[in-house]
Amino acid sequence: MKGRGALLAAIWLSLAPSDAAAQNNALLGAWEIVEAQAAPWAEENRHAALTAAGKRLLNQVITFTPREVTSKNKALACKRAEYESTTHEPDAIFQGNLPEPNPGAVARRFGFNKGEIPGVDLKCRTGAYSYHFRDRNTVLTARSNVIYTLKRQ
Repeated sequence: MKGRGALLAAIWLSLAPSDAAAQNNALLGAWEIVEAQAAPWAEENRHAALTAAGKRLLNQVITFTPREVTSKNKALACKRAEYESTTHEPDAIFQGNLPEPNPGAVARRFGFNKGEIPGVDLKCRTGAYSYHFRDRNTVLTARSNVIYTLKRQ
């Protein structure tokens, strides 16, 4: 029995760092999509269609847990979630897609402050997503040329 206890302790310790990192992640919890708009880098003639498509996800709740993301909308769910805390300058958020000549000004129009923007990167089997915090209870993410605003529930 003593050997089994030592083995379980070793397994727990090997899992603890990644679990601790996931548990300390600011994205954990339930979030609701409250706004959707075409991304500023999308072609202008597609903005209306992109915004309309994005609005179909309004009021969807997404719950981030240490190991998975759940939602009634399966496209927003993910198994085997891996999280990484990030900080980016305004010109680097949304994978650096904010338009020139002044991506910082565009970021401020989305409500971000000057300086580094905290975030969380999420890796799933279905893809990789970045979430950028406007404030503690508001996060923005881009999917398919639509920027979604999520509010903590």
